[in-house]
Amino acid sequence: MDLNEIKKLIQEEKAKIIITDPNGISLIVLDYEEYKKLKGIKSTKEEVRETPKELDSEPLKVDDLPF
Repeated sequence: MDLNEIKKLIQEEKAKIIITDPNGISLIVLDYEEYKKLKGIKSTKEEVRETPKELDSEPLKVDDLPF
């Protein structure tokens, strides 16, 4: 599954991805709009940024992860 497929799943299905390690849940990945709702953050024009084109076309690989 590449990054665009993951983004589509999260945005369209309002899915959340839970990443665990031996100690339990370590990360939860969710749509930014969903995050803002949870935190009570209002949208502003300043926070709208374009995704760099190289990130849209490149599939995410395990080697990209910071471990």
